[in-house]
Amino acid sequence: MTEIKFLKSLVVKASKLITDDVIVKAKDDNGDLVTNFDYDIENFINAEIKKNYPNFDIISEEFNNNGALTDNCFTVDPIDGTINFAHKFPLWAIQIACIKNGKTCASVIYLPMMKEMFWADETGAYLNDEKIEVSNLPVEKGLFVVEGRNILPSLVRMNKFNKNFRATYCSAVNFAYVASGVFGGTIFRHENLWDYIPGQYLVKQAGGYIYNENGCHIAAQNKEFSMLLAKQAKYFEPDIATATEIEK
Repeated sequence: MTEIKFLKSLVVKASKLITDDVIVKAKDDNGDLVTNFDYDIENFINAEIKKNYPNFDIISEEFNNNGALTDNCFTVDPIDGTINFAHKFPLWAIQIACIKNGKTCASVIYLPMMKEMFWADETGAYLNDEKIEVSNLPVEKGLFVVEGRNILPSLVRMNKFNKNFRATYCSAVNFAYVASGVFGGTIFRHENLWDYIPGQYLVKQAGGYIYNENGCHIAAQNKEFSMLLAKQAKYFEPDIATATEIEK
C-alpha cells in the first residue's frame, strides 16, 4: 500500500470513532479546547502508524508535540479546529502528512462533515477524486485568511491591497481552500508542525507557492500573493535569500 492510500484509509477509519458523546475540556488559559475525540483519534492514528511504519517517528498534537521533523516521520493532527468541532461548526479536519527520505511525499486533510477529502502525492493535489489547482484571480480580488491572535493590525495593513478577509478558525481548511482555489492565500503564525506541513504540501502540489520564516507559514496561489501576506501580516520584509521557500 502506498503512503497516500494508507493515509486516506486511516483518516476515514479515524473519523468513524466520533460519536455524539463529546466531552469538552479547557486545554489552556487562552481559550483553547480539547475533546475526548482529540485523544481517541490521535491514539488510534499513532497506533496504526507504528504498526505499519515501525521505523518512522511521529509528531502529533496531543502526545508527541515536542518532536522535530526527521527524515522519516508523520505529522498528525487528530482534530484541527477543535473549537469548531466542539460547537458543531462543520469546518474542522483530520490531517496527516508523511515525510519520507527527507521530503513530504503524501498528505491528507479530511473534512468529515463536509464529505471532502483533500489529498496530495507526487502526482498532484485532489479533492476527493478530482484534481485541483490554485486560483488565478488577481491578488486584489482573491480571498485571504490570517490565523492567530492579534490579527487586527495585519488586516488594517492588508486593507489597502485586498479587503477580502475571511475567517474559518481552522488552518487545515484554510490551506485546503487555497489548494482548491477558494482562497488566494493564508498565513499561519504558530510553530505547530502538524498544523501547516500537510496543508503546505497540498498547496505546493496544487501549483501554489509556500513560504516559511520566523513563525510565518504561508501558502498562496503565487509568489506575489505570498510575499504580500508576509509583509503585511508579519511586519518584516521577507528575506528571499534565507527563507525556506518551495515554489510550484
